[in-house]
Amino acid sequence: MAAVGELLFTGMTDWKNIGRGKTQDEEKYPNILQPTRLTSMVGVSIVAVCGGSASAHCMAIAEDGRVFTWGRNEAGQLGHGDLGNRSSPTVVKALDGVKVVAGSCGKNHSVVVTDTGASYAWGSNKHGQLGVGSIARTKPKEDDNRLVPVICTVANTSAVACGAEFTTWIAGEGGAVYSAGLPQYGQLGHGTDHEYNMNQGSVKLAYEAQPAPRLISALSERKVLKVACGHNHTVVVDDKGKIWTWGFGGYGRLGHKLQKDEFSPRMVEIQGGERNLCPPDCILAAGSTSSWVTCLQGQMYAFGKLKTTGDNNMYPIPFMDFQGWNLRSVAAGNTTFAAAGGDQTITWGQGAGQGELGYGPAGPKSSANPKLVESLEEKMVHQVACGVGHTLFIIDPAHAEGLPTWEPPSDEDTAAEAAVAAAGVKRKGGPAAAEAKKAPKKAPAPKKAPAAKKQPAAKKTIVKAAPKKKAAPTVGDLSKKSAAARKAAVGGWAQRTPIESTEVMIQEGEERKKEEEERDEEKQWGEERHPRTKMKAPKK
Repeated sequence: MAAVGELLFTGMTDWKNIGRGKTQDEEKYPNILQPTRLTSMVGVSIVAVCGGSASAHCMAIAEDGRVFTWGRNEAGQLGHGDLGNRSSPTVVKALDGVKVVAGSCGKNHSVVVTDTGASYAWGSNKHGQLGVGSIARTKPKEDDNRLVPVICTVANTSAVACGAEFTTWIAGEGGAVYSAGLPQYGQLGHGTDHEYNMNQGSVKLAYEAQPAPRLISALSERKVLKVACGHNHTVVVDDKGKIWTWGFGGYGRLGHKLQKDEFSPRMVEIQGGERNLCPPDCILAAGSTSSWVTCLQGQMYAFGKLKTTGDNNMYPIPFMDFQGWNLRSVAAGNTTFAAAGGDQTITWGQGAGQGELGYGPAGPKSSANPKLVESLEEKMVHQVACGVGHTLFIIDPAHAEGLPTWEPPSDEDTAAEAAVAAAGVKRKGGPAAAEAKKAPKKAPAPKKAPAAKKQPAAKKTIVKAAPKKKAAPTVGDLSKKSAAARKAAVGGWAQRTPIESTEVMIQEGEERKKEEEERDEEKQWGEERHPRTKMKAPKK
C-alpha cells in the first residue's frame, strides 16, 4: 500500500513560460526556491505525485482517489474542460465517483488508472496518444484536444507511463504491454516506425499515428511488472528480473552499447548476468535521455546521458552516489533528477535555475552531482516526481510542519479567458471575426467628375546645342568604373596603356572569380538534403 503524506512543490510557477524562458511577472508568479507547502493542499492526504520528462504540468492523487492537476493547459492536459493554466491544484471534476490509484503526465496529455482497472486520458490526441481508438479532426493539420477525461480502450490496466507523445500500459494478469501514439523512433515497440511519404513522388516523410492501443507481441510471453517512459523511449522490467528497452537510442539511453533506435523490445545485458536480476519491487525511472533501474541488493544502474556535458553511459553502470542507500523513490525529469531514501532527499542536474532543485535562496541553481536538499534533512519523503522546471515531493505529515507555505494567485481570470478561447472566440477570429465578415462594407466614396481636357499648347521650336566632346578618361577615373564601363570609355583594349590594361585585367578576373563562387555556392546549397527527412533545403 502506498504511503500517505502531504504535497510539497519547488520550481517555476509561471506555467506559460516554463521551459521557454524567464517569468514575465515575478511578483505574481515567483520561483519557489525550496520545497514548499501549497495552501490549498495543506491537510490533504496524497498517495502519489505524477510527472514526466516532457511535462510542464503536475498531477497529485489523493488517498480518496481524487485527482488534482495544475500547470500548463494549452491542449487541455489538466482535464478541466478549458484551456486555462492553473497555478493552484484543482480537482478534475469529471472523475467524480472514480477512485484513481496511479497516473502519468506526457508533454500535452495525462493518463490515469483506477482501482477497477479502467484507464482515463485527456489532453492532446494529435498522434493518438490517449488510446481512445481514433483521432477526431475535420482538417488534416487540426489538433484533437480532449478537454475532459475520456476512457481508453485498454481494459484491466495496472500501470501506465507517458512519453512526450505516446503512452504505454500494463494490462491483464499476464502483464501484457500495450502502446499507442507517435511511432517515429520505434517507441511503441511494434517493430516499425510507420514511416511513409506524405505525397506520391514526395521525399517529405511522416509517421502514421497509432490511436488504438496495440499489444507489443515481442513481450507476449513475458509478464511485465514495471514500466517507465522517457521522451521517446521505454523501459520495462519483467517477472524474471530482466530489463527490456526500445525506442530512440541516442546517447546510449537504451543500454545496448550502440546509439541505434530499436523498433522492438530488446533485453539489456547487465553486469553479473543471471546473478544480478531486478527484484519485483525494483525502482525504475526514465528521463529525457537516460534510464535508471535498481538490481540486486538495491544497487542503482544508470545508462544514457546523465549530464548536459561529459561522456555518455552506453550500457548500465553502477551509480556509486547511491551506494549503501535504502532508496524509496527516484525520478528523472528533462535535465534534473531527484531521489529519496532514509531520512534524506537529494536532487541534482542542470536545470533552468528556477528553483527546481530546491536548494533554497542561498543555494546553487544547479549541481552536476547529487546534493542534499537541506530543508528536507532528517525528514521522511515517501516519493519524488520531476517535470520541466519543477519537482514534487510527498512528505510525512508530521515532518511538514515548519516548512514554508505559498498561496498561488487566483485562477478565476485565467479560467474565464481560457473558456472563451476553448469556445473559439480567440482562435482564428472566432464569432467576432465571423460577425465582422457579415457586416456590410462601407459605401464607396463618389467618384470625382473628370476634369476638362486642356487644349494642347503650341509647339515651340527647340534648338539643340552641339554635343560637347568628352575628355579622355584618366587612370584614376578607370579605377572607379566597372570593367565594362572602362572598356567602352577608352574604346577597347588596344587604346589602353600597359598599366591600365593590367589593372583592368586583374579587377575583371577578381569579379569573374567572385561570380563563379556565388554560383557554385547556390548550386551546392540547392543540392543539400536534410539528413533525416531527406527534404531539399530551401534556396537562398
